[in-house]
Amino acid sequence: MSSSDHAAGRNQSTGLAHAVLAETADLPAPWAAVCGASVDVVQGKWSGPRGLGSSSPCPECRRLAES
Repeated sequence: MSSSDHAAGRNQSTGLAHAVLAETADLPAPWAAVCGASVDVVQGKWSGPRGLGSSSPCPECRRLAES
């Protein structure tokens, strides 16, 4: 999978951006990030400004989404 196969998620309590499998992004909340973290909000692509372009992308999600 590539980063284009992921949506951008965010944990509202930490503000950390996480990668969520795009195929699960339409399911009801909460979502699970690829690193296993719980995600409260899903908006946009992981490769966009709310994911990798955010001020705090999850390093583990970055590693897993790119492999």
